[in-house]
Amino acid sequence: MQKVKYFYNQSSYPDTKQYTNKQKKQTKKILQKILYLADIDLLSLKNKRILVAGCGTGEKVDVLSRNNLSIVAIDFSEKQLQKAKALVKNKNVSFLKKDIVNDDLSSLGVFDVILCLGVLHHTEAPEKGFSKLSGLLKKEGIIFVGLYHKYARLRYRIIRKLLRLLVSKKQENLKKWIQKNQDRKFFLKASLPCLLDRYVVPYESYHTLRQVKKWFRKNNIVFLKNTQNVSGFEMLKIFEKKTIFFVSGKKEKNR
Repeated sequence: MQKVKYFYNQSSYPDTKQYTNKQKKQTKKILQKILYLADIDLLSLKNKRILVAGCGTGEKVDVLSRNNLSIVAIDFSEKQLQKAKALVKNKNVSFLKKDIVNDDLSSLGVFDVILCLGVLHHTEAPEKGFSKLSGLLKKEGIIFVGLYHKYARLRYRIIRKLLRLLVSKKQENLKKWIQKNQDRKFFLKASLPCLLDRYVVPYESYHTLRQVKKWFRKNNIVFLKNTQNVSGFEMLKIFEKKTIFFVSGKKEKNR
């Protein structure tokens, strides 16, 4: 995990340089779609205690904070927390340096809603991280997770392996090469922070909806909904453009 921490301290994500109104609206739209997986919206979060586990540079926290919500945002990268604090001005947000997998999270208290989006797949023990977060959830609380899909991520996985084989296994060398070649067609027009997160980050894991449902059952979480493009025969996800999927669940009332 030290290599992953080092990466995000050097190459923050998503690190939107110019956070325009258009980008804010897009972030809000994405959040709304995720919240709809539990049949709630931003207004429904009023008077709820919310944990953003792995806040990155704070763009999603910024959108949430504009609704005057009580938010705790954690991340294991000092650099990302610095940028998140600079972006989010709302005093109702508490930023804390925490490692989801390795730190004691009990001091955070319990939450009505937990969002962990695009984070667990960059840890060495995603199931353990999910279990720890589930322990912070109130009865009938809602948790949302976003993970790289095992099959949809295949094309990026191939490029990652080729880059390490043909360019370098060292982070700094890979980073420099991508900075020089980011306009190449096979990179599919992504921002530099996105490309670095996609191909240079030292570790990422890949998951299926079936696997996540098992995590839910083990932690007394009732499965609610998932993004519609993850269903049935999951190997067909290899043809999907979106490589991350989102799942919502509710903590059982009597457990």
